[in-house]
Amino acid sequence: MAGLLATLLVAIGVLPWVSVASAGLRVMSVVALVAGLTLALISWGLLASAGVDRAEARLDAALASTVADAGCGHDHDPDEMHVAGACPSGDACAHDCAACLLGAGRG
Repeated sequence: MAGLLATLLVAIGVLPWVSVASAGLRVMSVVALVAGLTLALISWGLLASAGVDRAEARLDAALASTVADAGCGHDHDPDEMHVAGACPSGDACAHDCAACLLGAGRG
């Protein structure tokens, strides 16, 4: 919708410059042109941001799937990407997902 409005504003802004028009109308057309171009940039930014968000969601899903399919026997937390509750020693454990996944790949 914003893209259509931007196109309309740009078209309205260009028309007085194509034909004979008063100075006041040309000033208003410049305002319409600036508003249309600003709205077009905002629309483009929103679309680009949505595309980046979709790509990030696909990457997150692929990472979560990879960690879930590791099959190393430990509970993995995909938000923190570390082994959760793997050792009874708690915080003193040096076991991490990279070692676990590499070990599972070698075995």
